[in-house]
Amino acid sequence: MKLDDVDGSGFEIEDRRGRGSGGRSAGGGLGGLGAILGGMGAKAGIPAVIVVVVITLLANMGGGGSGGTGAIDDVLGQLSGEQPTSQQAPTNAGTTKDEAYEFVGDVGSLLESFWAETFAASNKAFEPASLVIFDSATDTGGCGVGQPEAGPFYCPPSQKMFIDFGFYERLEEELGFNGDFAMAYVLAHEYGHHVQNLLGINDKVREAQQGASRAEANALSVKLELQADCFAGVWAKSAFERLEPGDIDEALNAARAVGDDAIQGSNANQESFTHGTSRQRKQWFTTGLESGDPSACDTFA
Repeated sequence: MKLDDVDGSGFEIEDRRGRGSGGRSAGGGLGGLGAILGGMGAKAGIPAVIVVVVITLLANMGGGGSGGTGAIDDVLGQLSGEQPTSQQAPTNAGTTKDEAYEFVGDVGSLLESFWAETFAASNKAFEPASLVIFDSATDTGGCGVGQPEAGPFYCPPSQKMFIDFGFYERLEEELGFNGDFAMAYVLAHEYGHHVQNLLGINDKVREAQQGASRAEANALSVKLELQADCFAGVWAKSAFERLEPGDIDEALNAARAVGDDAIQGSNANQESFTHGTSRQRKQWFTTGLESGDPSACDTFA
């Protein structure tokens, strides 16, 4: 990926490597990889995403909500206002900027700019997400304690993404997950969760899950994750001129590697899936990439 002209210094990154804390583990990563690895551009698409997803959730996935009117206005109202191969802490933790740090800063800057412009084109306020780089247990600001073995994840209350660079080494060794655009895909996926958070989609899904069976709740989680994959593809479309030969294949291979069926292997149980199959993840990333339109990411239909 060509990033020579990108200045990622404005993208907020907190480097916590070497400064972890113990405690209860936060849930959910890019693809539930902890169990296997750690013991393991249509700018006017935002309103359509809100309306389609919320109507679908309220009409077809209802039951067991946690209060509130569920009106569209309630949802709209929420819109205010070197290689990554080591978990060794830098000599000056929090200040040293290595190659991986610079890369995610540049990609984060592109993600922030794209989504800010997309929200602005829809006359909606945008709040940027920030990134935490960590290598041991760390406070998430609302999602318990984050653990590196859980994989990359996003915490809605703090609006922060959490990434452990050492995680990529394990992905490469065990799942063949490699390349700089594979890392960009991961970051774009997590930023997709931030977009869902700003749109109120996360909250609506959590409400619908409260009165649902485990299988139904898992199915909703799959839809949420696939939409984040699609949003990642939408962003990739906007950055297409920066891509180099093989970049899209790297993203698709990453999506395949983190499919629930790929992770669970021959003992895969579809009712336990929470992120989608390899085919689904590739399909929805491709949908976003080909359309460049957030409103095409209606995984809840």
